[in-house]
Amino acid sequence: GYDLSVDPNYTDQILEKALYRMPILENAQITSAWAGLYETTPDNNAILGTVPEAEGFYLANGFSGHGVMQAPAVGVLLSELILEGKTSLELSELSIERFKKGELKVEKNVI
Repeated sequence: GYDLSVDPNYTDQILEKALYRMPILENAQITSAWAGLYETTPDNNAILGTVPEAEGFYLANGFSGHGVMQAPAVGVLLSELILEGKTSLELSELSIERFKKGELKVEKNVI
């Protein structure tokens, strides 16, 4: 199953950091909270590109929290790949093939 519960310990950690930066938040209240699923890969980097075993199947997933930040660039790169068969940036380090080859470069700044 999937755990969609809110972790109060994590919430407390975030609140401590927020209060440090903005002490006025001490007067604020949490009125609601929610939790969602967090997609990850073994190296915390996205999977971008084609699937060699499935012609015409393209991947753009596993962003480990970076999806919103990277979405504009990923959209451009995947459109290039689909329409032109190549991209303006090298994507091999984000290929699904890296898992078979054991060529993982672990993300150091997961947020």
